[in-house]
Amino acid sequence: MLNQINISNFALIENLTIDFHEGLNVLSGETGAGKSILIDAINYVLGSKFNKDLIRYGEDKTYVEAIFSIDNQEIRNELDQEFLEEDFLIISRETFLNGKSLAKINGRSVTVNYLKRISPFLIDIHGQHDNQRLLDKKTHIIYLDSYGDGKHLENLQKYNSIFNEWNQAVKDKQDLIKKYGDKDKREEYLKFKIEEINSVDMKIGEDEELSGKLDLLQNAEKISENLILCYKLLYESDEDRKSVYESLNVCINCLKAVENNLKDLKDHIGVMEDFYYKLQDITYDIRNYMDNINYDEEQLNSINSRLYQIQNLKKKYGSTIQDILKYRDELLKEYDEIENFGVYVEKLDKKISDLENALNKYGDIIHKERINLGQNLEKRLVEELKYIGMEKSKIKVHIEGSGTFYKNGRDQVELLISTNPGEPLKELNRIVSGGELSRVMLSIKTVFADKDNTPSLIFDEIDNGISGKTAQCVGEKLYQISKDHQVFCITHLPQIAVFSDNHYKIEKFSKENKTYTKIEKLNKDSKEMEVARMIGGKDLTKLTIENAKEMISFADNYKL
Repeated sequence: MLNQINISNFALIENLTIDFHEGLNVLSGETGAGKSILIDAINYVLGSKFNKDLIRYGEDKTYVEAIFSIDNQEIRNELDQEFLEEDFLIISRETFLNGKSLAKINGRSVTVNYLKRISPFLIDIHGQHDNQRLLDKKTHIIYLDSYGDGKHLENLQKYNSIFNEWNQAVKDKQDLIKKYGDKDKREEYLKFKIEEINSVDMKIGEDEELSGKLDLLQNAEKISENLILCYKLLYESDEDRKSVYESLNVCINCLKAVENNLKDLKDHIGVMEDFYYKLQDITYDIRNYMDNINYDEEQLNSINSRLYQIQNLKKKYGSTIQDILKYRDELLKEYDEIENFGVYVEKLDKKISDLENALNKYGDIIHKERINLGQNLEKRLVEELKYIGMEKSKIKVHIEGSGTFYKNGRDQVELLISTNPGEPLKELNRIVSGGELSRVMLSIKTVFADKDNTPSLIFDEIDNGISGKTAQCVGEKLYQISKDHQVFCITHLPQIAVFSDNHYKIEKFSKENKTYTKIEKLNKDSKEMEVARMIGGKDLTKLTIENAKEMISFADNYKL
């Protein structure tokens, strides 16, 4: 719903902030007061084309900001994730004389095209040939289906589920054929790669183990020299010196000889004995290392050759053995697909055929349901058009079946209309008169009031060419729609204005050789005076004012 609009230097509006409310919002004013400026401003902030002449004379830029509450899931589905954190949208657009334009939503910059994309889900403007979802014939099938009962919607869901599965199967087959168009050449290529990897017969971690062995062999001489020296110092004695092992034993015995005299030494003796036995284990391990360290040139060459094979595969197929083996498994899977290419295609053909049979079955059911829905909808729309003074109009729900599968059936649907006797049926967007178009849209909106999720509707030029009872009927229909939608109506007819829940008066005035447009929300008394003006013009009489009060009272009673 549109909650507020802020306008700066837009056409005749210098600065304006206006709050809007639920229900039927009527905008009135004398001819030339600038009633269409507000619609132009809303169109502008939602991404429509901009003429720099709309920048107020003498200013270098214009700015419009609109605040919408997010009222339905449909608009949430269209919004980027970053805008779903709030329950409202603050949309602003600023344009300079040099043509530079800035658009933002909740303070984040967006493109004008993004505004255009989401605007139909926020507000629907009737009276012009843009910003109207119903003028896009692609939406007509959606409106028709929403007119159906639960069984029809259930059949549509079943069809759509089958369609998605069929669409994926067709894509899978196309991808398979595209992938294996040159099957034999690809098969040979895969076979070569798989055999190359398998020929090395690698194990995960093997390269790390071999690298360790290689390092040991390459440093065998140095390692052996140091181990021998260490072993001699720790364990071997000669005439000139005792080994560390033997010296430590002597120390332990010396301390034991006096431990009764120096009782504090007992703990130290225990520690030294522990170290003595650990040193014995260490020297044993060092001896084993010494015995096993042998420089073997043949083994060295073998390890180098093996690591070269593994490294060569890493350059081609992956940075680790695990990556290479994973890649090989993928190749094996693809190779299996090629080997069984014919079987896979045959299975997909069978699946596609079965799904197409199911689509045809539900497509036939849905087509018949739509024929009935279309006939009922035609009657409803003709009744609505007759009610608002377009009794000579004819409307046709044109349903054309085909052998093509679409996501919502095999049909193409379009609403066609003839507004005058003798005229052929034509597309909605070929209605020339803005007033006729608005009334046609009003009739359609009335029928689909509880189906249409667009929260706000604007009807401009809806009162062109009508008066009296027809105008009253239009006012009644606008009020009916406003029970489920926020409705804006620009009108000069009192029969429509009296049904307003909120009435706004638009006036133009001059000050210091400059022209301004202002908008104010009317209270009960000022609404009565404005309706009286719409009835009798400038010179208000007591009778005119009483007539206005009577019309408002009648409308209020109708709304009860």
